[in-house]
Amino acid sequence: MGMPLRSYVALGLIAAAPLITLAAAFYQMYGKGGDGPIAPSIVAQPAAPAAAPRAAAAPAAAPGAALPEVAQPRPAAPVPGRSAMDFAAYRPAWEAALQRADVDAGKQLAQAGKAGVQACVACHGQAGVTPLGGAFPNLAGLTQDYLAKQLWDFRDGSRQHPVMSGIAKGLSDEEIAHLARYYGGLPPGAPAAGKDTGGHEAAIRLDTVGDGPRALPACANCHGLQGRGEGALLPRLAGQPAPYFVDQMNAFRSGQRQNDDVGAMRAFAQRLTPEEIGQLSRYYESRPPAQE
Repeated sequence: MGMPLRSYVALGLIAAAPLITLAAAFYQMYGKGGDGPIAPSIVAQPAAPAAAPRAAAAPAAAPGAALPEVAQPRPAAPVPGRSAMDFAAYRPAWEAALQRADVDAGKQLAQAGKAGVQACVACHGQAGVTPLGGAFPNLAGLTQDYLAKQLWDFRDGSRQHPVMSGIAKGLSDEEIAHLARYYGGLPPGAPAAGKDTGGHEAAIRLDTVGDGPRALPACANCHGLQGRGEGALLPRLAGQPAPYFVDQMNAFRSGQRQNDDVGAMRAFAQRLTPEEIGQLSRYYESRPPAQE
């Protein structure tokens, strides 16, 4: 018995569906023209903007002619003194003289002076510890490098003083080195006479901790704990007369003294109150210059 008619019809529809799909795809691909199997949609493009006028072209160089020179950037002018690009070791001007200095010549000059130059002992004492106090510093216990730099600065005007500037101008490089070597070799003197009245709380805090909110590092970072000295060009503060310390801090505050490295002491002094400077002066005056 054969298949019913409706079965043949169903089979025919099933077979015809793929053929219809293929025919539609063929028509889509080839029936609308275009230059490929799948013609892209044609989208109208905006008109190109008018080209900006071009400068007249330079005439072409003749074959073999030299090309025009191009200006090269000029190198930056060198910065005098120390800089980030200076890789040479820094050598202060007094260093060579110190290497040739004679202690005996320095002692003779300190005790007797010379024509036009007063003897150092008149103000700074026989052993480098001033008997006068006040604005005269103790020289014993300071390093020879620091002493040489200060005398050099007095002489060239980097540091001003009504007495020392004139004295330093009468000294040669060798004489400055002799004095620095002599005083730099003397042992530190005893602290100033008199009873320590105490009241150093603010000074002790500034010496050991500093004050971060005011950008004040601890004084001990540079000058050693209790001002006992730290480094060749960082002076010992312990045992220095209080009036001398106050005078120097006020000179830094006002800008009268300007021979501090990169202005560090001027900046620090301006952040301290007069009361703190007074406390620091009395604290350092009462400290023994050497370790107990």
